[in-house]
Amino acid sequence: MSAITLRKALGVLAKSSSFSVTTVTHRQRDVFDQLKEQLFVEQDIETELQRYLDVAKPGEIIFLCGSSGDGKSEILTRCQSEPRYQRCFNFHLDATHSFNPQQSAIDALNELFSKHHSDSYPLLVGINTGMLANFAREGDACHRQIRNAIDLYLSNQSKGNGPYHDQNISFFDFEHYPKFKFDEYNQYSPFIKKLLCNLTSNDESNLFYIILKNEELKCVDDRIVANFKILCMSGVQDLLITQLFKIRLVKDQFVTTRTLLDFLHHLLTGPGYLFDNLFTGNENDLISKISEFDPARLHSYELDQLILRYELGLTDNELDEFLEILEPLQIKFNRQCTTPGEAASLIRLFWLLQYESLGNDYHRKFSDLFNESLFEHYSEIWHLHKNYTGDAEQRRILNRFYAFELISGIQRYANRKAPELTMQREEFFLGEYGGVKITAPVELIPDLDSVRNKLTAHPTGFDVYLKVCGKSLHPIRIGFNLFELLNKLNNGYRPNKYDKNAIVLLDEIVELISEQAKSSKELKFYDGRYNVYRAKAYDDMITISGMEG
Repeated sequence: MSAITLRKALGVLAKSSSFSVTTVTHRQRDVFDQLKEQLFVEQDIETELQRYLDVAKPGEIIFLCGSSGDGKSEILTRCQSEPRYQRCFNFHLDATHSFNPQQSAIDALNELFSKHHSDSYPLLVGINTGMLANFAREGDACHRQIRNAIDLYLSNQSKGNGPYHDQNISFFDFEHYPKFKFDEYNQYSPFIKKLLCNLTSNDESNLFYIILKNEELKCVDDRIVANFKILCMSGVQDLLITQLFKIRLVKDQFVTTRTLLDFLHHLLTGPGYLFDNLFTGNENDLISKISEFDPARLHSYELDQLILRYELGLTDNELDEFLEILEPLQIKFNRQCTTPGEAASLIRLFWLLQYESLGNDYHRKFSDLFNESLFEHYSEIWHLHKNYTGDAEQRRILNRFYAFELISGIQRYANRKAPELTMQREEFFLGEYGGVKITAPVELIPDLDSVRNKLTAHPTGFDVYLKVCGKSLHPIRIGFNLFELLNKLNNGYRPNKYDKNAIVLLDEIVELISEQAKSSKELKFYDGRYNVYRAKAYDDMITISGMEG
């Protein structure tokens, strides 16, 4: 054990490691197998799969499907090594493989299913979702039942969670067991939290921690030791999980087990301190997305002043005292000889430690500049939609959200080309013809009864329900990007090309409301000279009144 460095031990995390994909092997186990086992966290999908395997009947086909790197081979290899499954199941661990070099993966599946009969042992197949679709299109005609079941599964894939069953064929999909979930206590991923605890716990049985202690005694590779110590902090772990959840919501970035482990490998063994590694390096998909939220890009008076004082080497006794506290963590900043970019590193460090108390807590002076209040508010509104029962307090908070955030934001966006309507909350801009702007009165109110009676919360968003002039609209899906844009609009923001995806959704909402508004029996005309004309329809007669303004 003493011969293994922390860098080598952490190598089991890397996607380039032979341990990143589990295969059946008969080689002699070594310490690296133990290190990998140290990280093991049983996922909900594995628990539910094993529960189902215990009652599976002969002739069944069970697909374990998802994306590359989800951990399908890992789960199936564990199942195959279990005596209770080993003796009474057939396994095909990876459907991208064939049985010989001249055979395609589709041919291998055709052969596999041709050998499978109603009295065969249940068959367990690990398969990527893309390969499922390929087989549904290209598989042999004699496997029509399997191909039809796959088509039905793929067409219903987005509905609900848990396994999907069609006669004697079942699908367990990683996408139905998300790694992230909204939590009232901001614990967004129990799975990742357990994984981090397994990696960093100071338990005497933790091999990583034993190797860390040996490394400290030798005083070598200080930066990796420093990074490991930083990652041991619970507040740092929670902040990293929040960032990973953010890129899932904002960037639609899936977080597979393999990319997550490689992410941790880069944080710990990359070229710099963990707080710099988090925002630099494009070789990991997660890092390349998180780098867009680099706190060093923030600009405020307080942060700009900090950078200026630091780079000029001005006296700051409180900062010096704080930096001395970091030395036991082996984090070193040289105030006597600052280097370019060091002030940015300091800001990243303050951001990373915002939930931790250290020394004189100098870093927490800036915590308000880094808070995730909008993200937490999004989580709160998501929970209200999921758990809405009509309780008076719930109704009060949701009514406030609908009126002052959702409806207000939609109205501001819809009326952006008619600034004279800014304060007219119940008027909706319909268009401009020959310099005359046309609006219609629109009563836009929340439909909270529908919120209570329908499934409104989804893994990455929630549905809102509105009534326009008494008529219910179809549910509108709100994701974090749209939620953030509405918040910005209510604070005077003007959208630009970078808001493209959220703008498309907002345009669709405005179009839905406009279609209802166009059937109104009353219209207003603004002629650009502050004159307002009102047109009302009574039976087959239209009356014009004016001028207002």
